[in-house]
Amino acid sequence: MSMVVRTNTMALNANNALNKNNSTVAGNLEKLSTGFKINRAADDASGLAISEKMKAQIKALDTASKNAQDGASLIKTAEGYMGEVHDMLNRIVELAEKSANGTYETVEKGVANEGYANAGTDRQALQDEVDQLCAEIDRIADTANFNQLKLMDGSMDSGNKTNQSMTVTTDVFENGALKTRGTIALADATDGNSLTLQIGETSGASDKLSVNIKSFKTDQLFNSIKADTKASGATAQTGQLVVSKNTKSTNAKGVTFNISNQETASVVAEKARDIINEVSAQRASLGALENRLDYTMNNLNTASENITDANSRIRDTDMAKTMMQYTQGNTLTQAAQAMLAQANQAPSSVLQLLQ
Repeated sequence: MSMVVRTNTMALNANNALNKNNSTVAGNLEKLSTGFKINRAADDASGLAISEKMKAQIKALDTASKNAQDGASLIKTAEGYMGEVHDMLNRIVELAEKSANGTYETVEKGVANEGYANAGTDRQALQDEVDQLCAEIDRIADTANFNQLKLMDGSMDSGNKTNQSMTVTTDVFENGALKTRGTIALADATDGNSLTLQIGETSGASDKLSVNIKSFKTDQLFNSIKADTKASGATAQTGQLVVSKNTKSTNAKGVTFNISNQETASVVAEKARDIINEVSAQRASLGALENRLDYTMNNLNTASENITDANSRIRDTDMAKTMMQYTQGNTLTQAAQAMLAQANQAPSSVLQLLQ
């Protein structure tokens, strides 16, 4: 090998090795300090693209799980309100059964002011409680909400449409027998749309769930079983109509059961049980949805966990392996520094020739 002083090839080689080792050590330090194996696209372009797609999917799954949890909370809230309605309907059955018994007074002056003929003091007291219970059902239906979303006023019932005619049978009983039958329009439905929950990562119909809650206002709740009734403002016919206008309700079209005489009271006890079955069906439907959402949340959480694990294998640093590489690179850096020092001493041997 020629002895030259202008170009120190050994020093150049040692310096290049030192730079490479320094770069390797710096990369390993970055991975160890951030915990990520991929910190920029240059580290692994395809791995970065796959990882970012997985991160977006994980975010969507986690958010969908929260959405399902919020939906379950809404359903629990609505079902709790319905439980109170159930209790009141059961109380109405109890009061109707009492009024159907012949031991209660039948005639009392001044009862006509309440709109019930032949009620008597005893039955009027029972009737007053029924009126208040029906008014409370209307109040709950009008005010029950979850995050300001009305739950039971029909706004979440996709079957409720403006100007949709709602008719009921009008039966008049006399001496325990059906006297006349007809039909009347009781109420117009209000616009309603079922609540849609986003419970999946896509915009497809399979990742959405509809929650439909029927109106619990008395005019519509009692209508669902074709209740025996009279039209709002109609003239009472000797107190024989089973459902009449509820003047105590804030609902302008609210109705109440008429238990002011034995004949209608026994019919009310039967009709109220039918309504209880209707409420039970609605609660059962919501209960099934709540159970479904529990399984949905479990599925979403499991999917998120598995995809997070897959993303970790692509994106996260293997600390043990990287620490081993860092130690190796650090050792090589020190060796390169020592060799560079030796290479820098090589040209000094030329001075011996010049002496």
